[in-house]
Parts: sequence; structure tokens; C-alpha cells
Amino acid sequence: MDVGDRRIGLAVSIPPGELILPAGHIQRRNRRADVAAILDAAAQRDAVAIIVGIPYDAQGRTGEQAGKIQSLVRGLERDGSIPILTVDESFTSQAAETALRDATPTEPPSRGDIDAAAAVAILRRFMAEQEAS
Repeated sequence: MDVGDRRIGLAVSIPPGELILPAGHIQRRNRRADVAAILDAAAQRDAVAIIVGIPYDAQGRTGEQAGKIQSLVRGLERDGSIPILTVDESFTSQAAETALRDATPTEPPSRGDIDAAAAVAILRRFMAEQEAS
């Protein structure tokens, strides 16, 4: 997931680790509703885990946005029954937006499409880190 202030971008891997696709986005409301919507989306897709991108700065530190996302992660861990795993999401939104703009230069991508594409990049990064370890 790519968690922003307004939307949560989603991606799925089918089967796990092979094909990674954008899966839309969830419009943010409040933490309780967001947790419920995320867990519902995971259940609908028979997810075996939820991967959440955490933004770190160039020195590897977390800031205010990371704190908000970590609070959401705690809510998912409390209310959910599947593993919640995190990965560094640094620069994934920028890379996703650039890739989408390059793919369709005459039609600007929607913010929801960018969020879902960033979620794909986050999930790819997580899978690559798992393969490397």
C-alpha cells in the first residue's frame, strides 16, 4: 500500500511474488474507516499479508508522515488477522508519476492511478528485498 493523506494506493501480487498489478485506491476518511476498508480489500482479494510503504528521509529517519502511517499499521495489526509488513517507500510516488506520464504523455494520470502505481513499486521493492535476504 502507498498511504497518503487523501488516498491509499493498492497493489496485488498474483500468485504472491510473480505478477504485481495496481489494484485501485481507497479514499481516506478517518483511521477507523481506513483500517476497515483496507482489511475488507485484503479479505476480498484473499491476501496473505499487507505490505505498507513507510517514508524515510535520505538519512533513514522517519518524519511526521511516517508516524501517521505507523499509527495506521498499529490499527491494522490490532484489528486484522494477517501479517502487516513494512518497507521503505522512498521516491516511489515520484517514480510512479514519471512512469505514468511517460507512458501517456497526452493524458495526465489521475492521482488515484499514481497512488496505485506507487503501491506497485512498493510491493516490487518488498519482493526484491525478500529475494535478496
